[in-house]
Amino acid sequence: MTCDVRLIKKRHTSYVSRHTSIMLSILIPVYNINLHPLVSELNAQLIENQIDYEIIIEDDASSDKAIRYHNSLLGEMEHVTYIEHTENLGRSKTRNHLADIAKYPYLIIMDGDARVKKPSYIAHYLHFISEKKDIAPEFVVSGGLSYRDDLPEKSKHLRYKYGVKREVRSARERNEHPYSHFTPFNMLITKSVFEKCRFDESLTDYGYEDTFFGFDLEDAEIPLYHIDNELYHDGLDENRDFIAKTEASVRNLDKLYKSGKINDRFIAHSHLLQTWQRFSAERSGRLILRFLRFYKNLLITLMLKYNSLKAMDLYKLAMFDELQSKASLSEH
Repeated sequence: MTCDVRLIKKRHTSYVSRHTSIMLSILIPVYNINLHPLVSELNAQLIENQIDYEIIIEDDASSDKAIRYHNSLLGEMEHVTYIEHTENLGRSKTRNHLADIAKYPYLIIMDGDARVKKPSYIAHYLHFISEKKDIAPEFVVSGGLSYRDDLPEKSKHLRYKYGVKREVRSARERNEHPYSHFTPFNMLITKSVFEKCRFDESLTDYGYEDTFFGFDLEDAEIPLYHIDNELYHDGLDENRDFIAKTEASVRNLDKLYKSGKINDRFIAHSHLLQTWQRFSAERSGRLILRFLRFYKNLLITLMLKYNSLKAMDLYKLAMFDELQSKASLSEH
């Protein structure tokens, strides 16, 4: 892959391990997030566990120059490399590139808006590797995510409520359908997996690249485990920004649907598509969809005023149906 980047500082020589031969690459794609608290805590835990490691930060052309400069200073730390894109490549390309340049066999990939929840975070992953490395040369482990108990400011309650109600699941729940519940927000993965499965770089719009990567893991029969080793998700959007991202994900779903990338397995994974197909197949359902489209602004009000996730579900349904209706009209 061709990647226009600025390498701020070369990786340093590895920390000499005293107790284990496990070697870790910590990979963090970032966009407009201050990484100092995250990297400082990770670095402290890695030193404490006395292993060979590197931390690679890849900034995807952050628009905030102050944050970008502040993060670049992390490249002066021992074992830390900071890379900066000159143009936005998107999450798929950035994650793939990080995996390509990592020099160690075990990779921990996390989003830039993650924060460490437990002082045993690194140790927990190391324990898992120690148990599996001799019997499973390739695997993926999802540690899960969590939200803080303290409510954020009111302007972020919709995103917080969505995260707590829709994203947080125990390892036991996630292991019931491991590939369906996959998220790369916080994962341990063997580098060799990327020789078989990569994030789809054609998916440059917001949403669903994670879903397809999970399907690729399943098709390649890569073992996928879920454990309780959560990171906090601290990057909460303002309510209106979260609605805008939701709209972008629906537009991307519409684009994927029309391109033929959506198959029966994807539909079984998508409550939105299942509901839309069921409603659009019957006259009464089509009337409901038309009614929802007429009251889209009311649904937005319910989301903003009451943080209603049900209103969000209906809004997404109305928006997807509207996009499908426009396509149908243009064909005629």
